[in-house]
Amino acid sequence: ALSVNQWRHTTPSENYRAQLSLINRLILQASELGEDGGTTFIAPDLQEQEVAVNFIGAWSFGDFGLAYDLLTSDSPIHDRLARTEWIELHRVWFDEAHPTRMELGFVHERERSQSALWVPSSSLSNRLTTKKDYEVGWSLELVDTPLSGTIKEVPLGTAVNKETGRHWFWTSYTLVKENGAWRVQQMRDEGATIQALSISEVQKRIKEYEDAIEQSLKQRDPNNAEAFIEEMSWRLNQLLHYHDALIALLPLDYNTTEEAYNRAVLAGSPERMVVYLERLAQRFQQNRADVLRRLGSTLAEMAFGYARQNMTERQNHFLQRAEETLQEAVSLDNSAVSHALLGELLTSEERNEDAEAEFFKAQALLPKVQVDRSLEASIEAGLGNVAMRLERMNDAIPHYQRVAEINPQYPGVWFSLGFANRLLGRFEEAEKNYLQGLQVEPGDIRIYSELTAIYMNRSEQEKARTIMEQAIRINPDSAELHALLASVLFETGDQRGAQRQLERAEHINPTADLVESVRQHISGSRRRV
Repeated sequence: ALSVNQWRHTTPSENYRAQLSLINRLILQASELGEDGGTTFIAPDLQEQEVAVNFIGAWSFGDFGLAYDLLTSDSPIHDRLARTEWIELHRVWFDEAHPTRMELGFVHERERSQSALWVPSSSLSNRLTTKKDYEVGWSLELVDTPLSGTIKEVPLGTAVNKETGRHWFWTSYTLVKENGAWRVQQMRDEGATIQALSISEVQKRIKEYEDAIEQSLKQRDPNNAEAFIEEMSWRLNQLLHYHDALIALLPLDYNTTEEAYNRAVLAGSPERMVVYLERLAQRFQQNRADVLRRLGSTLAEMAFGYARQNMTERQNHFLQRAEETLQEAVSLDNSAVSHALLGELLTSEERNEDAEAEFFKAQALLPKVQVDRSLEASIEAGLGNVAMRLERMNDAIPHYQRVAEINPQYPGVWFSLGFANRLLGRFEEAEKNYLQGLQVEPGDIRIYSELTAIYMNRSEQEKARTIMEQAIRINPDSAELHALLASVLFETGDQRGAQRQLERAEHINPTADLVESVRQHISGSRRRV
């Protein structure tokens, strides 16, 4: 711990400083030190998968002492260095590379090569297993530095996001039992290995992965969703590494990079999607406006992700990049879709007047024949949303009505219509809209809340109770709905029923704002009585 303080140029904790005299007497300056038993603070019952993941985590976060201790005594990863030398070498690299924000993609046990001696599968044979292989897909933000060449286990990033510095790795680990605990014996850089394959071999393996994914989709067990998601995760992530290898082999082929992008979409990785879209935008002129539109939208998605993590500087940077990219798309293709996407981005930034202008441009550019109704609906919804933000409810309603005409199933349109009418005091019309919305989206909690308010204000307590009971049958795990029903029951004099519903809400989510509000209302009313 003291060496870490020295490395990080930080002061030891206040508790340490307060007890320093005692620590010196008993440990640091003790005359009888005894013998080092060679034990560590690592839990001895860590499973093999946990050991592999903890090794990567410790290594990524700079806890090189822990990383070293998770290796076997004869692991070649030691690189013939003593523990202190190995740690010091890695700290020097860490100070230049600044690794951070490690993300785990998948962990998958690799089947070991079959032995010539057949052993039946059983719990006994599993307990006797002393060697296992795990493949791990992971990524890390870091700065490329020449010192990486001095670290034996720095893997090759098969894809790199140049703005964030995120590198994507595929490594595998052989784990063995040593002194009764699992430890990492060897590491292999699978990403680097597949980069050395021929074009035909990489294409062959891509086809095998795609066939396996298609087969899994056909044989999906609806009762075992977790296993299906886990399989799709490792297959898609490994497939992306093969696409990276093919891009390196065919750098001038547009379709190769486009296919990699499509697989990144399936994997749900916006940051990696940007890698391929940036490459398409920089190296190819074909479909450039479409590529820029996709790139701008994905950059915005990244920005919103950083907003959820309170990374304001990054959020603002990627929002700016998204706008610049979509503006470039508009300059190349002055079309309805280009302006609509820019309008959506501006709406998300609450630049309402600018967004409205873009939506009106998009509306004017819609073709008169063979209109893309889906695009038209999104433009009308955008205009309605902007009008609502500007508190022009009368202007918003015709836009929402047009959306409902084009596509009655459009997400949220009936709620938006009902909400606008309710704000204008048109409660009967709002009720009709909300009830229509429940036919389309029976799980929309907002609609139940709005209907309950309307019925309670009209002293139609039985209707309010009925609609809330219906809501809970459809959404039994919603703390907000149980709290709303508690409020309705309390207002109708059913205090026991209200208490039961409130307790149910608190069991599901005791910190929800609505749960707290109902709790205070019921408690305050009882005190006044």
